[in-house]
Amino acid sequence: MTSAKERPAQTTDFEQSIQVNAQADNIFQYLSDVRNVPQYLPTVTNAQPQSGERIRTQGHAGDHEYDSDGHFRIDQQRKRLEWGSDGENEYGGWMEVKGNGNQSEVKVHIHYAPSSETKQHMEEQSPQHSFESAMNEGIGKTLKSIKQICEGTGGKEEISPNQ
Repeated sequence: MTSAKERPAQTTDFEQSIQVNAQADNIFQYLSDVRNVPQYLPTVTNAQPQSGERIRTQGHAGDHEYDSDGHFRIDQQRKRLEWGSDGENEYGGWMEVKGNGNQSEVKVHIHYAPSSETKQHMEEQSPQHSFESAMNEGIGKTLKSIKQICEGTGGKEEISPNQ
């Protein structure tokens, strides 16, 4: 019999999009600059480009501090970013920007297989005591931040205090 720690985590996928009143090229230029990541990702406090397609991010999720390395790939032609973290949790995703004139759509897709400990912690910190609601809130806040920043109507949205 294997313990919960040894059992492989189940991957869950999340996808959301938002309409932004700005040109797709301008939105993508902003999003593809690694140094801007802390301005729109709720849990990130610092992001630094590394060699090649590598990124280092630091931040906090609830009362958990993290310092993580991973990849950050930029596809200018498709206006698509792809990222993923190194380490025990399978975490990655992509973001695409599509648009016509001053109307654009920003779409985010994330796949995540947290350890059972991480998932339990996220559930405990979520107002609805749900891993899915915690993830959906984070993605929603990210998209709202991007919209507000790119439309010039506001800044970064923060996660609920208990997360």
